[in-house]
Amino acid sequence: MPLMHYLTNLKHKDPKVTLLSRFHVTVIFVNLFALIIDTSSERYFNAIIETFVLITLVFNLWRLRIHGHLKEAAYLFLLIISIALFTLIYHNHFATMSVVFVLLLPLTTLLFIRFKYSIFIEVALFAIMVLLLYVEYLNNPANPLVQNPQALFNLAYTAIIIYIFGLLYHFSIQKTFDELDSANRQNELLLKEVHHRVKNNLNVIASIIGLQANTLNGSEKEQLLKSKTRIESIAIVHEMLYKSDDFEGIEFDSYMRRLAELLLGMLSASRNIHIDIRTADVHVPLDLMIQLGIIANELLTNSIKYAFDNNKGNIQIELRYEDGHYLFLYSDDGKGAADTDQLSKGKTLGMKIIQIAARQLGGRLKLSSPSGLHYEIGFEHERD
Repeated sequence: MPLMHYLTNLKHKDPKVTLLSRFHVTVIFVNLFALIIDTSSERYFNAIIETFVLITLVFNLWRLRIHGHLKEAAYLFLLIISIALFTLIYHNHFATMSVVFVLLLPLTTLLFIRFKYSIFIEVALFAIMVLLLYVEYLNNPANPLVQNPQALFNLAYTAIIIYIFGLLYHFSIQKTFDELDSANRQNELLLKEVHHRVKNNLNVIASIIGLQANTLNGSEKEQLLKSKTRIESIAIVHEMLYKSDDFEGIEFDSYMRRLAELLLGMLSASRNIHIDIRTADVHVPLDLMIQLGIIANELLTNSIKYAFDNNKGNIQIELRYEDGHYLFLYSDDGKGAADTDQLSKGKTLGMKIIQIAARQLGGRLKLSSPSGLHYEIGFEHERD
């Protein structure tokens, strides 16, 4: 079923946020179904309340997915549902399935709200329910529900059973969540340590190469310094990961600015070169970012060192993402190349590295020279 497939894929790094998100989606679909029925049956007051629930829950779900504020979203979810259910119960004189859903509210409070606060909320919900029953008795004493002690007893008995089940489930699932949270924190610490050590090891290698380069001159020194920046471009990826709380990906814009700053500091002390990074909020997985970093390092190095005759120029870098398709664009306004086909098939180490990295991405390099040089690599990769 499409709904079940959507619920299964509605994931977040916090399992409670995932669970509350699925609660939202389930209630939204149930409410949408009720809205269609009530509208077709001309029960317009019910339809208005259900429309209110739809709009507010969609907004609350959006905020929860964007910001991840579990406590705030849980309280707002309970407030929206409680207002809607009690309003429908009162308006329909308890002749509605809303009574059943009210009995399920204890489960929601016990799942997402701290125990001592959930007790207070449960007492408040119970008091409101009793008050509504009393008001119904005063205004509509002929209502079969308020005239039937057995029905009232069954209602109270069911509420108590559900609450006891909720308590047992709360303590059980809370223990599971605590264990998961502890395991996740340990994994995050281990991942941070791994990326930290990889970054340090790469920097040590880069430093050794730099020291070796200082003992040489000419083309040999230049080749070693190029290798040094290649290693440092990968080290930046691991540095950004261990400093981040998000291990799913690296912000492309921030990475490129770090890499550009590194290369401009090393290669363009006497040059006036502006690098413009035109990218929206795109996060790239580790394996892709390493390959893109390798490519960008080669292209930036070539542009900074060889593209501009008057030591002035502009470079543009962009990464687009849409529906599983990435498009990496790079261009400079330098002197360009007379034969781009020959350049793309060049035997230089830099071009070989670019071609290999592009193949690793599953893409193909396109090179043109309308004004300066323009590189384009498109590749497919579905985000998790």
